[in-house]
Amino acid sequence: MHPKTATLTFNRLSIRLLLLTSLTWLMTFAPARLPVALPITGGVSGITERSTAVVIPLLDNFIATVKNGQPKQLVGVYVSKVLALKVAQQPANNQAYVTRTIGYATQFGLAAKYGATALLAHNYRSGALFFDLLAGQEVDLIYGDGAIRRYTISTLRHFQALRPTNPYSNFVDLDNGGQQLLNADLFQQIYTSGDQVVFQTCIKAHGNVSWGRLFVIAKPVGLSAQLSENR
Repeated sequence: MHPKTATLTFNRLSIRLLLLTSLTWLMTFAPARLPVALPITGGVSGITERSTAVVIPLLDNFIATVKNGQPKQLVGVYVSKVLALKVAQQPANNQAYVTRTIGYATQFGLAAKYGATALLAHNYRSGALFFDLLAGQEVDLIYGDGAIRRYTISTLRHFQALRPTNPYSNFVDLDNGGQQLLNADLFQQIYTSGDQVVFQTCIKAHGNVSWGRLFVIAKPVGLSAQLSENR
């Protein structure tokens, strides 16, 4: 083979390898930039909004009711004097699913791929309790073996959905001067920051039960404060 031909062939192979490597990196590590189906957590036609007095058990008693022996499975979330919810999983290939069962939150599977523990609930069900969450409160995630991971609420974010019942809606940031955000940008801001807990529900306003979105974000406490013993 002529040296120039060999050099040209080598350069083409190098470019293809670089492009393939870059694409693999983007698919593996880069946050989602395409529109993401964000679950709708507002009311449903024909189902009335509920307000029910909630009795919060002691933490140990709650753990005893949700333990199932599976150490890697998230089974409950607890915030003292605010909520004690069991955690349901989304069905495979249905990232928009949110359970309507009272006393449950649903783990958002897509967010878990970015290291976040996202808990979804309709605002006429358990999501109504998310409005009682405040900065500084402690959040306990309970796993199937009774182990606990503890977080502290740091931030509350509020957004208006420009198309409230469309899971691909863009948003207006109500906490930052009305800045408009693409659907993918909101997902990146809320769900791609690694290990944190995010509570998501809909904000009811102007007669629309899905008018906006509330996100309550909790960060992990120091490792020394994590509780990992089996109960």
